[in-house]
Formats: sequence, structure tokens, C-alpha cells
Amino acid sequence: MSDQLRFSRRLSMLAGLSLVLGSALFAQASVAPKPWYAASLEKLGFIVFPKPQPLDDFTIQALGGSTKRLSDQKGKIVLLNFWATWCPPCRAEMPALEKLWGKSKDKAFTIMGVSVGEKPATVKDFIGSQGYSYPIYLDPDGSLGTAFGASSIPTTYILDKTGAAIAGKIGGASYDSAEAREIFSLLASR
Repeated sequence: MSDQLRFSRRLSMLAGLSLVLGSALFAQASVAPKPWYAASLEKLGFIVFPKPQPLDDFTIQALGGSTKRLSDQKGKIVLLNFWATWCPPCRAEMPALEKLWGKSKDKAFTIMGVSVGEKPATVKDFIGSQGYSYPIYLDPDGSLGTAFGASSIPTTYILDKTGAAIAGKIGGASYDSAEAREIFSLLASR
């Protein structure tokens, strides 16, 4: 099977993550113990998956032109955030993401801010005008966002150090709170 076909099939399966977001509350009622981080992430509005959801590697273009693979982030907690410049809730949470990045970039933590369905020049102008420094990536045709069920933005996933999704959230969040900084610091330190 070609890498492209395997990737396409895996991305289709990833669309199921959006279903997991919708059904995770039901699953959380089961007798299985929740992960240690569940309560803290739930306070931030995340749905914690009953078990980590493995993801296949993908390649994406960084705003600066280089390409990155998800596997390049192994060993780090990843905040995978799908957004767009025209999206008011996305724009509202970006200053908090920038603050979280400033306080966490020296830890085993990174942000992958993925602009969905926009021209690179539009994203570059916006990021430049706002002065954001956290890592920004481009998904101009929206295929990666679609594969991750980001039909509503912002949509954010937290990936563990192996690259598996452990939680997800549709809608904006306040990432600059003491609680957010603490849980991401704890995740990064383990």
C-alpha cells in the first residue's frame, strides 16, 4: 500500500476523533479510571479521550517555508490548534496561546498552530501584524483540518509525547491561566 493511500486511510480514521469528542462524555461514565490529567484538562473545557488515540505521521509546511513532520515533535507535548485569521474566537485565544508559548517553550512542549484554508500570504501578514512567535503552520486546502474533524474552529487537540491524541476541544480557551500553565508544565515534565 502506498504511503499516500495509507495516510489517506489513517486521516479518514482521524475524522473519527471528532466523533470521539462527541461521545467521550458517555465513555467517561464507564468504570475505567480516568488518566491523572483528566480533571485538570476537563476544567479547561477539554474532552479527555478514554485512551490515547494513535496518529500516523503527517508533514506540514511551516509559515517560514520549511516542512515539519508530526514525528519531529516526539518527546514533546503538542497543542495542535486549528484556526483561521477570519475566525473571532481563534483571534481571541491567540494572545493566550502566545503567553503560554512564552512560558512553556523551554519545556518539552510545543504549539502547532495550523491555519486552515487560507493563503500563506494572508497568514503571514496577520501573524506579522500581531507579533505572534509560536509555531504556525499552513493547511491552505484544509485537508489536514478536515481529517482532524476541525469543521468548527478553533479545534484543539493535545498530543502526548508519543504523538497520540489525549484530549480535544472545539471552541476557544484561555490558555494563559495559572491552571493551564500548570497542567501543560506537568504534562511536559512527565
